[in-house]
Amino acid sequence: MVHQTPRAAVAVLTAGLLLVPSAGAASTSSLQGRLDAQQRRAQGARQGLHADRMRLKAVTARVQELEAQLAPLDADLDRDAARLDQLQTELRDTRARLVKLRAESARDQKVLAAQLVAQYEDPRPGLAEVVLNARGYSDLLSRVGQLKQVARRNAEVTVAVTKAKTAADSTAKHLQELSESKAATVASERTRRDAVAHVRLEVVQQQASIERSRDAHSARLKSLGRREDALRKQLVKAQRAAAKAAGVPLSGGTTPQGGYGFFPAAGTNYSVHDEPELAQRLNKMGKELHLHLIGLSGYRTPQHSVEVGGFANDPHTRGEASDTPGLEGVPEATLNAYGLTRPFAGAAEADHVQLHGAG
Repeated sequence: MVHQTPRAAVAVLTAGLLLVPSAGAASTSSLQGRLDAQQRRAQGARQGLHADRMRLKAVTARVQELEAQLAPLDADLDRDAARLDQLQTELRDTRARLVKLRAESARDQKVLAAQLVAQYEDPRPGLAEVVLNARGYSDLLSRVGQLKQVARRNAEVTVAVTKAKTAADSTAKHLQELSESKAATVASERTRRDAVAHVRLEVVQQQASIERSRDAHSARLKSLGRREDALRKQLVKAQRAAAKAAGVPLSGGTTPQGGYGFFPAAGTNYSVHDEPELAQRLNKMGKELHLHLIGLSGYRTPQHSVEVGGFANDPHTRGEASDTPGLEGVPEATLNAYGLTRPFAGAAEADHVQLHGAG
């Protein structure tokens, strides 16, 4: 949350601005105008950042949805492509075997044809001749068995090769049909997968564009926040100087806008964790030491803390700190006496205060 202009100090000057030198009034008015303009720019950057985050959320959800669609499509494609490779390997092997069987069948046909020609031209001895030429019964049986065995073996080999060739041819045709069907399936699945992948790529590119816009808005918001914080501190100092020059006292008032003590600026939050105790101790110290302390920043959300130059986990985001103009000249020992401390060195942190010994 971006703080509003500290109206407490503005109200103090209402009655006395007519007595303020023109240069001081012009300086205060100029600072207030610059602060208001800075706040408007910051609001515009904040709105742009919010819009980018909403768009990015929707686009990221779309990317996740498309990736969820791609996962089963990729799995189906990988499975069917692997099956297609297997079928094509089997088909190549079957075709190679078929080529060998055809060659073997052709060779067997030539052998049988040669045998028939030989028998015709030089017929082998018939059974009667084999019986007459046999040198005994056992020799006769042997010669007759050889004749039958040769004839049977030739017939069996020829039949076996023919059957194997027929089976291989049928298998090749079946594998060809399966391969063509599976190839069509793979092509269809690849088309669907590629279509979803193309849409995902477009959405991812859109996501990257939105992220760049978000980062630009975030960087601008951080820069504007730092400038706004610096202008607010300058305005408080200018208002105090104008009040002093006009002779308007910062004490004796009957309303929270004036007097000694601690006065949180409009829009600040001093209700989280240590903030109420901080405000109470600052108020006590301000009244007792006659200090007019303005609380410019108590609790801040991590986002706002980053925007104004802090960190997402700094003491403000834990409700442990206050930026309080009016403390700059108070010694550390005095702060300690009221249970307060200035933990960070440097002029830029002179108004930053926390509970002494806390955390």
